[in-house]
Amino acid sequence: MYNYRKRFFYPIHVERPDPVFAKRLLEHYGGKEGELTQITQYLDHQSKITNRFVRELFGLIIAEELAHLEILSTLIHKLEGESIQFANKQGEPWKLNYIVQGTAPLNLLKADIELEIRSRGVYEKSLGMTKDPGVRKIIHFLAHREGVHQNLFIRSRRYMAEGASNDKYSQIIYDYKMSLQVLE
Repeated sequence: MYNYRKRFFYPIHVERPDPVFAKRLLEHYGGKEGELTQITQYLDHQSKITNRFVRELFGLIIAEELAHLEILSTLIHKLEGESIQFANKQGEPWKLNYIVQGTAPLNLLKADIELEIRSRGVYEKSLGMTKDPGVRKIIHFLAHREGVHQNLFIRSRRYMAEGASNDKYSQIIYDYKMSLQVLE
């Protein structure tokens, strides 16, 4: 299901160490709106969705979010931050209650849309906390990708509510894959 490549989605260039900003990045890694929360929530929701196209979309996004974790861990290391941990910037461990659980597919997708919005907001807030152009590019890239995921979840939810045809869902998968082509 998952495919590993030795290269990153986005190049990681850092001008100088910044352990303070590296600590801030722990929020993106293991905080409430972080990548670990997204991965865990999406794995849970994928198992509760019966539409095969939406399940596939979850799998694709989960794989990308795992890549985001890898990007963040490398970035934190290059900024000479603390050891990577599944905790927020205050050092509080990640909690299972960060994820929204349930069984109603439309409610699950709504929760996923909201999580993407919050996650993007945290990335955008971080943009103003560093002057390093390479780091800013990475954070901007990650924020943009959260926006892509948000829009795909919005479309999936709308199509599910409308009882849309498989063609519409197929287009979502195609659009996701095409959104990655610009990264090649």
